[in-house]
Amino acid sequence: MEDRIIDLKKEGNTWQEIADELDITLDKARGIARNSSRYNEIRGVNANGSTDIDEKTYEDDGSISSYIRTQVKQKKTFTKQELLTLHGLDPDEFKIRTITSNEWTTPIIGEAFYNYQSKIVAEPLKHEIDWGAIGERLADRVTPKQPKLAHSVDDERYLVIPLFDLHFGQSTLTDYDETLGKIFYQLESDYKKVLIISGGDLLHVDNHNSTTANGTQLETTDLTQAWEDAFDFLDLIIDKSLENAESVELLYVPGNHDESIGQTIIKALERLYQREDRLTIDGKQEAFKAILLGRNFIGATHGIRKNKKDYPMIFATQFSQLWGAEGVQTRETFTGHFHHELVSDMNGLLIRQGATRNETDKWHRDNGFVGSHKRFQLVEYSEYETELIRYV
Repeated sequence: MEDRIIDLKKEGNTWQEIADELDITLDKARGIARNSSRYNEIRGVNANGSTDIDEKTYEDDGSISSYIRTQVKQKKTFTKQELLTLHGLDPDEFKIRTITSNEWTTPIIGEAFYNYQSKIVAEPLKHEIDWGAIGERLADRVTPKQPKLAHSVDDERYLVIPLFDLHFGQSTLTDYDETLGKIFYQLESDYKKVLIISGGDLLHVDNHNSTTANGTQLETTDLTQAWEDAFDFLDLIIDKSLENAESVELLYVPGNHDESIGQTIIKALERLYQREDRLTIDGKQEAFKAILLGRNFIGATHGIRKNKKDYPMIFATQFSQLWGAEGVQTRETFTGHFHHELVSDMNGLLIRQGATRNETDKWHRDNGFVGSHKRFQLVEYSEYETELIRYV
């Protein structure tokens, strides 16, 4: 084949014409010729005495500047695809950006050869992705993934109702009608256990003189009505919880407004429900408390004792058996006092500082503390982790 290629080239055929004649690629025809012992017979010179030139410059943007000069036996107008092939470029990979071409004849021994000179700038084709076709191909092979069934779907569920800073006396039972309605709605679900946290400052003042536990004078408060409203509020929630929960616990921690009198309401509820075996009431006057709900560590404190950064160590030390109980993965504590919502995750303990729906009093207005969202929250747990937060 190599002699045939050399002979065809000496006759003045272009490399493309030789490739077409022998049904091989242009690059293969050139490669065979270069490896032939007769290559010097055609190297740089056509049979008609002209010189083939093929120069290419590769640009940074992927484009190619190509210059050729050759002779062909027949005059013809090249298509863009043919021009690309003539320049040694694949029409399936490149397109022509610019073209500059010309030709002239050279008679040799009774034949007319056409000198052809061409300069092009070619750029790579940008192949658009046919997402539709890809989707059709994948549809036959891809089975939609099924999500892993959450373990909590069939697990026992627990509900925490954290009630901090209600300040009855500043607010009334009527002010909390909407909150009660939302809590009742949530309690229509079945729970293994409901934990109600009375988190301090249930009452706005600590005595009939309308002062707080530390003696701060507040606006005149009807303490008798405030006490009755606070008692009724907790009583309604306990009674509703017992309808759909296997067990209920009321956990009390004192606040700074009603440190003494707030406990009397809890003691009264203890007496009222003393024959209800499914209800546990912890009315001890202790600032830090904790229990397990399933395998969830749940703590409570009003928020006036110590800095929050100390809470993980306090709870881990004071309630070490609960903190390190087998299977415990979630450790959270509820707090209040500051009347705005804040969640801090530090050293293994998630601290949920709750907001309040309490009416803004004169002290907070005078000090500019008026921008917090008015709401409480309910938090639902599965056996091992937090599942749901609902604002009420």
